Amino acid sequence: MTIVSPILHDELPADGQLVSRALAGDKRAFNNLVLRHERRLFRFLSRGTANLPDVEDAMQQAMLKAYLNLSRYNPRWRFTTWLFTIALRELRSLERRRPATRDADHEPAAPPAVHAVEQDDPGEVWRTARRLLKPQHYTALWLRHGEDLPVADVAKVMGRPRVWVSVTIHRACASLREALASSDRAQENNPARSMRGVL
Repeated sequence: MTIVSPILHDELPADGQLVSRALAGDKRAFNNLVLRHERRLFRFLSRGTANLPDVEDAMQQAMLKAYLNLSRYNPRWRFTTWLFTIALRELRSLERRRPATRDADHEPAAPPAVHAVEQDDPGEVWRTARRLLKPQHYTALWLRHGEDLPVADVAKVMGRPRVWVSVTIHRACASLREALASSDRAQENNPARSMRGVL
């Protein structure tokens, strides 16, 4: 019995090579691009909305548009930058078509209360960022630090100038640092919390 091991993403050719092969008619090459990037794309889009059907629809439309317009891809940019740009536009388009509803993300309410945050848990820090930051600021921060895209690529995905992205990321980090610092001060001043370690 022969066991065939699956190809790991690291073993696949670079995105540029897969694009070239897909343009030459190799459908498996484009499939490999999809397999390589679908999780990151899902994670990125999911952080922008709580509506998972919209995320799935945006991903499907983005993959279809990427396939149909692959000849328009500019290798000057990372493939992920191009794909994320298409997907983000699709998600925004879906959200615009949906009837407007009032939800907590769009209400001009008082700033959300800062809850105690375990700073050693990156997931909790990202959840705090999602709760505290404006959606555009969170997206810029996530693309830069969560997806590790360069500022130029973040600007391209978001359709914003690089200066705007740099300033937005700086402000988002400052806001998040301040929120985490106040959370730490609140924990230190809470006698019940400090007694937990003694009990």
